Amino acid sequence: MKCKLNEILKPGDITRLSEKTGIHRNSITRYKENERLPRIDHAYLIADYFNKTVYDIWPPK
Repeated sequence: MKCKLNEILKPGDITRLSEKTGIHRNSITRYKENERLPRIDHAYLIADYFNKTVYDIWPPK
């Protein structure tokens, strides 16, 4: 499962995303770098922030 956060994030988005969702910046960076998958609640919070679906950001294949 390849994360598409690199395509969506703009400079400064990690900080704003962290502040709005309560997800730690280090976790967001790990998701972005495909080092780990987010918890389901984090995936929905991130998708909601960008007005996308979870499948838009983490497509099944």
